[in-house]
Amino acid sequence: MKKVKLRELLGNVPVGAVSDPAFFENFDVASISTDSRSLKKGELFVALRGQVHDGHEHIAGAVKGGASGVVYETAKLASFGGKFPRGILFVGVENTRNAFGRMAENYLRFFRLHKIAITGSAGKTTTTRLVASVLARKLRVIQSPRSFNNDIGVPKTLFSVDEGTEVLVQEIGTNHPGEIAYLSGIIRQDSALITNIGPAHVGFFGSVEEIAREKKDAIACLGREGTAFLNAEDAYFDSLRAGIEARVSSFGLSKGDLFPERILDAGFERVEFVLAGQRMRARLSGLHGVLDAVAAALVGMSFGLTLEQIGAGIEDYSPEEGRGNVYDVGGVTLIDESYNANPLSVRASLECIGRTGAEGKKVFVFADMLELGEEAERYHQGVADDILKNGISRLLTVGELAKVTGAACRGSGLAEVRHFPSVEDAAARLKDEIERGILKRGDIVLVKGSRAMRLDRVVRGLIDK
Repeated sequence: MKKVKLRELLGNVPVGAVSDPAFFENFDVASISTDSRSLKKGELFVALRGQVHDGHEHIAGAVKGGASGVVYETAKLASFGGKFPRGILFVGVENTRNAFGRMAENYLRFFRLHKIAITGSAGKTTTTRLVASVLARKLRVIQSPRSFNNDIGVPKTLFSVDEGTEVLVQEIGTNHPGEIAYLSGIIRQDSALITNIGPAHVGFFGSVEEIAREKKDAIACLGREGTAFLNAEDAYFDSLRAGIEARVSSFGLSKGDLFPERILDAGFERVEFVLAGQRMRARLSGLHGVLDAVAAALVGMSFGLTLEQIGAGIEDYSPEEGRGNVYDVGGVTLIDESYNANPLSVRASLECIGRTGAEGKKVFVFADMLELGEEAERYHQGVADDILKNGISRLLTVGELAKVTGAACRGSGLAEVRHFPSVEDAAARLKDEIERGILKRGDIVLVKGSRAMRLDRVVRGLIDK
């Protein structure tokens, strides 16, 4: 982070109280922390309120840890005794989460760089990593770490920009209306990419159409000089591009401004395809992995990268934990998709398994897809069709909604369906079957569910020695 005066960072944020006005006027910020446990001496501590934790309860710890200043909510003054320790600046604002976002917005004004926002119902984190990997072959890139895509994660990423940054690749997510417009107002992106539209978090929006409208906010804010990168094969392609000022550049598997001439491999461990005459390889899975790579290639081309640079960037990509990692467990192939799940991503993963020529058993460990609202049971029943179409021979479920999927599969003739009361029970059963040779070399186990269901514990239980 570049050193900036706090009054410049706060800029348009109304300040309700300052412990020392003269100190505030010349107070420099070189680093910001929102976690008193990892705070380093001299950092500014911003006390954020979350659903579980309230940073105001940790102000004393931040002060003890060496914070140079504290931004807090004026209504919370009593939470830390109402006394300002000497030598530490205290600045009160109405809402620290909003202030944190505005501080990040003001911070970006100090730099000249190209800002890319990436969103979508599935594949946005993978596409973000791929775009960053491609552009890094030519430019100095800052990308959002992990899934830093909300009103706290986005500002944290933006504060990592410095004078050498040429491109920011920022993932943005949403689980309630207005979030993408808010985040776009902070980032003020020059271009944006939408991977696809589907029923992720539909419980907070009411319909997929409302999700499409929400996602469109990422490109609606772009001016005529901006570029919207869109999936030409998505059902909402026409509605997304309608009425926007930005230039539209499209990608797909068989149509769009850029798509592969040939797909040579789209298995669960790697993809290989020919794009504009160049052979591309990546540690991705399935046709959805090919699509994500093509999207990244399109962005790379818009920045003038060569096909060789783009191919090298795609090949450099390495999946994060829980996003398609493949493990060998006693000869059994374990595919870890435990990071998250929605109907769109579950279908893509099952189709990938269905296309494999594996002769062994295909086992699906499935946990609830959350935040689907009133339609949750219907979406879980729908997963049964994808399970049956793609040759899954055994289904293991965890969670009350996944039990609905199991019942639908059993009713359609799938004999091997078993429900487990906990993730630990499912992990223990799988481990026992591998050790006893019930599951053996050539068998495939796919693990997928919403993050809150913690199916990563199944994976850890199998791969940890």
